[in-house]
Amino acid sequence: MLRIRLPLVLLVFVFTIDSLRAEPVDWLYDVKVPISERTQSAAEKALPRCIEVLLMRLTGLANVPRVPEVQAAFANLNTFVKQYEFTKLPVNSPLGRGDGLVARFNSSLIRELIKEARFPVWPADRPSVLLWLTIHETSESELVRDATPVALELRKRALERGIELVIPIMDLQEHTTITSSSLVGRFWSDLAIVSARYKAEFVAAVSCQRDLFGRYQTDITYWYQGTEHFDHREIRAREDIPVEVVDHIVDVLVNKHAIVREHEEIHRIGVRGVSSVESYAAVLKLLNGLDFIDDFFLVALDNEVLIFDVYTPSSPKLFVELVDATDSLETVELEEPITDKKVMQLFSWVPRGD
Repeated sequence: MLRIRLPLVLLVFVFTIDSLRAEPVDWLYDVKVPISERTQSAAEKALPRCIEVLLMRLTGLANVPRVPEVQAAFANLNTFVKQYEFTKLPVNSPLGRGDGLVARFNSSLIRELIKEARFPVWPADRPSVLLWLTIHETSESELVRDATPVALELRKRALERGIELVIPIMDLQEHTTITSSSLVGRFWSDLAIVSARYKAEFVAAVSCQRDLFGRYQTDITYWYQGTEHFDHREIRAREDIPVEVVDHIVDVLVNKHAIVREHEEIHRIGVRGVSSVESYAAVLKLLNGLDFIDDFFLVALDNEVLIFDVYTPSSPKLFVELVDATDSLETVELEEPITDKKVMQLFSWVPRGD
């Protein structure tokens, strides 16, 4: 089959033209873990792992430091848990077979814990990640497809770290276009063709090749926000591949998007277009649900503009970008101010679905 290497600029275009805007991951506060039996004691043993996974998801940390605030939370788990229930794990669940425990947490109390522990904040607006992974051992190679044991391990770690992971289904269309050699040979034009159907915002191509010492030399190429990047790392054992590959991808996203809590700032914003009690309540609900906002207060209603003081660890520029990404609050640029209150940024309320 004749392969053509596309110019870098064209490849970037191909990998981003169909990408969708990052959407909030809506399952972060619902944590599911496997349990041995449906008993109160089994649930109590599983809850510490649940809150640990939750903190990993919300902060971007691969390991949660046992600072005093976290230790206190572990000692008072019932304060943070809204409810929990037993469930049957579905077929091909990344968590395995049998029973599971689903724990739902009080989001405001968890955000307060993260604030007090001075952990970073990783906003819930996260890109979906499409992962192409090939593993080479001697003369054999495996291009990982969905529902295989390796794919389940990848999905398990992705759930723990809080990302939407897409693994190729490798149907007839994909089998005729891409092979393990496509990733090793860096035939990115082939990859771009088959990746388009998934409409992922982050595309990663990972090639793991076992060397003479039994380690896996791993090349990671990824495309994100219109740019191609390359990394290399060494993985000691095959069973470590799923965790280390997912962790590397998450670390890239966390380093780019997480808010490091060095200090807290107060941003005064204005919101116009709120014309009813229902829309006012919706604005309050939205602001209260944003994980990068610690607290907010209504200062005034001036010239039909709601004025809020918002407490956040985010810089002004990043704060405006994150709020604008909600789609319900859009930035407004005016030549002349429409309120006497000095605001950092004016937003217009545009309810979703309208």
